[in-house]
Formats: sequence, structure tokens, C-alpha cells
Amino acid sequence: TSRDAQNLDELLGDKTDNFLFHYNFPPYSVGEIGIVGSPKRREIGHGRLAKRSLLAVMPKLEDFPYTIRIVSEITESNGSSSMASVCGASLALMDAGVPIKSAVA
Repeated sequence: TSRDAQNLDELLGDKTDNFLFHYNFPPYSVGEIGIVGSPKRREIGHGRLAKRSLLAVMPKLEDFPYTIRIVSEITESNGSSSMASVCGASLALMDAGVPIKSAVA
């Protein structure tokens, strides 16, 4: 529902985000040692890239008045994990019955 949307406090005023995309890329997915916690630069950048590509096919809020949250957990990476997240999210949206405009690949 719209109550599940994320409230954003921006410089020009408040707004809500009805499409949430979380891209989690822990260090062990590429054989590194590190702390799993707050998102790093790679996770933020890849997550924004994936979210922008999916926003292009999302239905308008008037046509589909629900908040959508997608979580992409990368468990192993040997290539373009952000684009794999986009393809997986596209399939998940279609399977969930979200009326997206077309598949994303």
C-alpha cells in the first residue's frame, strides 16, 4: 500500500518512493574478507543503476497503487552482478503479477 512507501526528506520538500531496490554485495561474494554492514560505494552505484533500468518499465502509480520492494542478494560474482539483478528482478516482477511494460535484459 502507499503507507509502505519510503518517506524522503529532500532539499526541495518531502516526497515518497514507491519502488525500493536493495542491492546487497557482501565481500565474500568475490572471495574478499570484510565487514558486512552499511552499503559501500559499489552497492550504492550498482543498486541505482539497476533501479533506474527497472523504473523505465514500471507501471504508473495510478495503474498499480502498491509499494514494491526488491532485494537482490549477490552470493557469488564472476561478472555483471548488477545486470543479473535487473534480469532477476524483471522475472520476479512478472511472476508476482506486476504489469510491467516489457521484460528487462
